[in-house]
Amino acid sequence: MPPARTPRSAFAIMEMLSKWLEQIRKVTVSLAVVVAVGIVAVLVLREVSKEGMIVEPVVVQLPDLRTAPTPDLAAEQIAASLNLIQSAGVAEWQRLYVDQSTNPIDLQVPGAPLTLRASIREVAALFGFARPTIRASLAVRREPPGFVGSVGLVGEPGARATCEAANIPSGVDEVLECLALGVMTLRDPKVAALYVFRAEEKACNGLDTAQSLGPSDVGREERRIRNRRERCAFERTQALIARTLESGRAADLPWVPYVFGLVHLARAAALAGIDRAQQLGELDQAIGRFNDTLGRMPSSPTALAILIDAYIRKGVSIHDTTPGMAWTDDRASPLQWQLYLAESTFAQAVEKLSEMPQRRDRALDALVRRLEGHLIYRQWLLVAHRRTQLPLVTVAIGQPGELEMLSDAANRYATAAANGPPSASLFIEWGDVLRAKGEFDGAVEKYLRAADLSPGDAAPRLSIAVAYLDRVGHGPEPAVPIHLLVALGASSSYLSWASNGSPDPIFIGRVVRALDRSGDRTEGAAFKSCLEGALDSAGTPDDPDVERWKVAAALKLCIDRAIEQINSRVGAAPRDSVAPARVR
Repeated sequence: MPPARTPRSAFAIMEMLSKWLEQIRKVTVSLAVVVAVGIVAVLVLREVSKEGMIVEPVVVQLPDLRTAPTPDLAAEQIAASLNLIQSAGVAEWQRLYVDQSTNPIDLQVPGAPLTLRASIREVAALFGFARPTIRASLAVRREPPGFVGSVGLVGEPGARATCEAANIPSGVDEVLECLALGVMTLRDPKVAALYVFRAEEKACNGLDTAQSLGPSDVGREERRIRNRRERCAFERTQALIARTLESGRAADLPWVPYVFGLVHLARAAALAGIDRAQQLGELDQAIGRFNDTLGRMPSSPTALAILIDAYIRKGVSIHDTTPGMAWTDDRASPLQWQLYLAESTFAQAVEKLSEMPQRRDRALDALVRRLEGHLIYRQWLLVAHRRTQLPLVTVAIGQPGELEMLSDAANRYATAAANGPPSASLFIEWGDVLRAKGEFDGAVEKYLRAADLSPGDAAPRLSIAVAYLDRVGHGPEPAVPIHLLVALGASSSYLSWASNGSPDPIFIGRVVRALDRSGDRTEGAAFKSCLEGALDSAGTPDDPDVERWKVAAALKLCIDRAIEQINSRVGAAPRDSVAPARVR
């Protein structure tokens, strides 16, 4: 028989259980220590790997303002403004990480002066990785009433900036945004310059806005010179670029001509239709600046892309000089010379496009595809000009070779829209290509997208009206009544809600052409007679602004009368009865 087991005593069992629990405790403590060390190591690595700034809570001294932000909220607003300013920069610029120093997930021993995050920063500082710290204050300005703010970088005595704003509801927000811009000016003036450029670019327009200087050529030119210097000087942008030059940082210097090139592009856009010679001069200066940037950074896709865009704009500007020139086959004629210059400029853009890297990210590929689509469309315009011997925008219906070009351009725009951010200008260009193909409904769809993205822009609404008018002008004759009414209705809507006055004569010509295809020749004649009578009765105002609105009002009046006349004619025509449809 096997020997009988001696039963364990209660003491032995408890001793064994105690040893087992001790082993578990040791393992648990070891794991906790490993995890804690790992977390600290990750936090330290994250702290030293991200180049950025820390925004401390703002000192807010606004005792009389009920809506005054808290210190933490003011710090968050400065940080948000810093991120917004950085978003104006190009993709190749490094973005600084902005820490508001108010992260809700933090640890602090009660009574201790340091939190976990602050301790991590202190550890990183021991290794020489201290982030710049932003300290700001916001207070009331007594005389005159308003707000004043100050901001500085800890440890840099000369790095300070002040901002002031009037006592208005948005005054505090203006001061906080200004403080953020001041910080960016101290840290990276080229980014601040590009952000300010975007704001000043919006004011660089309306160079022909009337002033009381008389109708003479000298008075008009004086007005333009004043407007140029007031609206397109870009003084703040150039001052910040000077700060970039003073900093002497080698990595920033190649971007100086890039920003100056953008200034020249903005001025060229403002001069369109006003001073063609100076517009071309500005474009040439922009191309020179971008070539300078590209020469310093041959592998920069941003510099190459903007250079290609400048070449395309120059080619467009040259081609736009031809509408007043009669067609001739004489190669020595001014017309043929301008067409040759435009083709040569587009050829330079094609050559630069071939230098784009084949491997690129989605954003860059979208930009390249859009440039390619726009270039193909502009080259087609030159082909159509030679075919029709007219500089007017036409359609390629019945032209297989031209339709193939336009289909290629449309496909590239589709790729650009799928891979890049949506913009009104992209959809307008895409719509122009579809309209040239004769796909008028598709063009209207793109123009509507553009109008939704840029509600205050008149160009998409004008393009919608033109697309509907072209559908009539290039459609069957007599025109389908509903198509004609839609086209005239879109034209009237554009004049009512979007036009800035002085409609393009080409637009008026499209309205006349559509009415001439209505099936009743008297409607086109009645429109012309109405327009002449309305303009004569209004007289000739001295103010050019009044003059252009007079033309727009007269045009809308006569379009509305044409709509009434067509409705009366169509309504009086015999038609088959329609059986009432039943809802099932």
